[in-house]
Amino acid sequence: MVTRDQVIDVLKTCFDPEIPVNIWDLGLIYDITIVGGAVNIKMTLTAVGCSLGPQLVSEIEAKISCTDGVEDCKVEMVWSPPWSPERLSDDGRLSLQAMGFPV
Repeated sequence: MVTRDQVIDVLKTCFDPEIPVNIWDLGLIYDITIVGGAVNIKMTLTAVGCSLGPQLVSEIEAKISCTDGVEDCKVEMVWSPPWSPERLSDDGRLSLQAMGFPV
């Protein structure tokens, strides 16, 4: 059976196409539910109008689906609550600061 930590490790390999920080540390993941071999993820984007959202969803579903113990993966895009910089992890904040982003 896949664990939450295994899913998070995979999510840390997926990067926002416009911001060079992984989606976990950006705080884009709102919920992870694991039932048996099914993984369901609720996530958002930093901007509602991002045209690369479907590409990112496909990447996440493909990577999670290749994880041992996963039979199915679904990613649902949600917009409430809206993303804000307060959702950044400490690692995400440090990465953005090191790149000169004001956070």
